[in-house]
Amino acid sequence: MKRIKRFLAIEGRILLVASIILISRQALLPVNAAMPEIISDKLSHFLAFYCLSLLVDFAFPQTSFNALKMGCLLGYGLAIEVAQSFFPYRTCSFGDIAADAAGIAVYLGSIPLLKRIPFVRERWSA
Repeated sequence: MKRIKRFLAIEGRILLVASIILISRQALLPVNAAMPEIISDKLSHFLAFYCLSLLVDFAFPQTSFNALKMGCLLGYGLAIEVAQSFFPYRTCSFGDIAADAAGIAVYLGSIPLLKRIPFVRERWSA
C-alpha cells in the first residue's frame, strides 16, 4: 500500500511539472487564428485547473487538498493572466481566473467520488 502511494506521489510530481510547463507555454504563445478553437477558452481553463488540482493533490499526499494547495493554484492562474497582459497578442481576463477557480472547486467537490475508484483511493489511505 505504501508503495502504491509513493508511486502515485512520484508520478504526480512528474506529471505536475510537465503540465505546468505545457500549460505555461500554451498560455503565452500567440493564438493561432488559422486553427479553429476546438474547446472554448473558459472550458480549457476549467479542465486545466481541474487536472492541476488533481496532480497537486496526488503529488503531495501528506496533506489534504487544503487552502495552501488551492491558493498556490489560484496564484499560478493569476500569474498566467498577469504575464499575458505583457504580450500584445494575449489579454488578461478575470473570466479566466473564475474558470480556474471553478476547476479547483469542482475538483474539491469530486474528491468523495474519486475515493471510490480502487487505484485512486490509495492516495487517501492511511
